[in-house]
Amino acid sequence: MSEFLSKEKRITAKVIFHILVAITGIISIFLHILYSPAPFVSMTKFTIHANLFIVLTFSVSTATILLKRTEGKLLDFCKNASLIYIAVGFLTYHFLLSSGGTYSGPRIITNFTLHYLIPVLVLFNWMFFEEKKSYRYKYVIYWLGFPVLYCAVSLIRGLFDGFYPYFFLNPHGNIPAGVGNYANVTLFIIGFAFVFSIFGFLLIITNKAILTFKNKGKLLKDQSYQ
Repeated sequence: MSEFLSKEKRITAKVIFHILVAITGIISIFLHILYSPAPFVSMTKFTIHANLFIVLTFSVSTATILLKRTEGKLLDFCKNASLIYIAVGFLTYHFLLSSGGTYSGPRIITNFTLHYLIPVLVLFNWMFFEEKKSYRYKYVIYWLGFPVLYCAVSLIRGLFDGFYPYFFLNPHGNIPAGVGNYANVTLFIIGFAFVFSIFGFLLIITNKAILTFKNKGKLLKDQSYQ
């Protein structure tokens, strides 16, 4: 997009897009919980947490740009994390959880925006508005922090109240209610950690590839003027 818009217009478009994502996200989250037959259950879902993470990240990014300050490493880290979290959330819901329940009223729309629209918008933002940078592979471990913390908190809370947000975190009962024991829960968590890691590695590799391509293009362009 930077090839078609001036720097000023690109920044303006980025701000407008960030605001659109943040507003869409916060309204969808609010309505999804408000109209839920079990609001507490909805509040515990990873999709809600991932979308809140996105709303916060994009809101801070918008404020940073409007204040004419440079977006630092933390915002870069959070934007890449947002893409990983929402992508895994989308895949988990679409292929593992979507057949497990039905929605009615406003939640038909909010379910679509939270699970499908927001992931597409976050991907679009990364593709067209975010500067591609080279990240060390250790970032994959850092990006795992939030999902691992989510699982840990869910399991600890379940010890006290017996509630687990997803069947694969429930060590009691059999599928579809639970997975039977903590060994199976651990296997599921390891599996999800592997998926998160794969997305992290792919993101880093893609960033590096795009940077290499751009640098080669710039070098060829500079040589043509010599």
